[in-house]
Amino acid sequence: MKWFLSIVLLFFPGCGQKEEGRKIDEIPMGYVGKARVNPYLAAEMYLDQQGWNVESSRMSSSYDDETQMIILPGSFLQTKGMAIQVLDWVNQGGNLVITIEGGEPDRNDFTESGSGMGASEPGDYAGLDHVLEQLRISLSYYSYQAADDDSKKRGHLSRPWELVKTKEECGGHSLEFEGEVGLTIKKGRNCIESENGKSRMVGMNYGAGEVLVLAHARPFRNPYLARADHAEFLDYLSEVYGSSGKIVFLYGSSNSFFGLVWKKGWMVVIAGLILLVAWLWMRIPRFGPILRDNSVKRQPYGESLITSARFLWRTGELEHLMRPLRAQLKRENQGDPASFYDRLAEESGLPRDDVVEAFTVESPKDPGHILKMARKLQTLFKR
Repeated sequence: MKWFLSIVLLFFPGCGQKEEGRKIDEIPMGYVGKARVNPYLAAEMYLDQQGWNVESSRMSSSYDDETQMIILPGSFLQTKGMAIQVLDWVNQGGNLVITIEGGEPDRNDFTESGSGMGASEPGDYAGLDHVLEQLRISLSYYSYQAADDDSKKRGHLSRPWELVKTKEECGGHSLEFEGEVGLTIKKGRNCIESENGKSRMVGMNYGAGEVLVLAHARPFRNPYLARADHAEFLDYLSEVYGSSGKIVFLYGSSNSFFGLVWKKGWMVVIAGLILLVAWLWMRIPRFGPILRDNSVKRQPYGESLITSARFLWRTGELEHLMRPLRAQLKRENQGDPASFYDRLAEESGLPRDDVVEAFTVESPKDPGHILKMARKLQTLFKR
């Protein structure tokens, strides 16, 4: 009883105590819907309102003559084959804008986390490495003085950033850049004044087209389009690089496997589906009346007897072949079986024992034995 009271006294104070509220860290998600998936939706809608032919896609673009400018993150070029394909398109007159970091769709602009992937290590993105090697552009650490900003007004968008101005031949726009990626080009143009040769934006001619490389995608992303001269800079790029064709924003991280299969081998896919449907039509049972087989296969009478004899031999019922002959001969007997056997032996010339054996043996030993019995019965018929 004492133990019971002790447990009750310990239990009831705990029941009456109010649970303290726990602090929950809320992470702002920012945009919802398409804007949450597509970081360039605002830029796409803005250019569309300005009358430009613009679209966005998560998968690889159709590098054709209709597309004049493509803006994509560097992480999109994951393989060397993708890089060769896009450089061939640039060589034929296309204009390519690459952002080294901050262009990925899964990056949240409304948090204080890192601004991008940073300067990638060699081998992380083979396609990006190939493009930078062909353009003779190198990535390095970039030290900058963050711009002054009122964090209370900007919220999470006040992540450290630098305000720079492009050269007049590159538009003369004020742009915001994040991160610590610096660009150095050996043969090309540096679009931003720099003392140590490290820049935030470089470009060069490549064949009949041009390539522009930005250290960060901040000027194109949804929350920042209305800041600085980002909208004007986007207008400038559209007039210079996309005035006579389509502008495409690629915001995926790689090609979709199924999208690539459909794009490159749609005829094989359709043929495979047709074969699959035909195979299923042949294999799936059809629930309906079974049609009668009207085809008649004829064979010689001798073969039918041989087939029947083989079946009766396997089933151990071979004596059924002699029963009709015995029954027909017995119908001639109207008296004593013993006198009947004597009369058949006298008329046929067979020994009486053979006549008795032909009528009395029920289970032949082998096919040879049944053959002898059949010959004896035939002799009796011919007597």
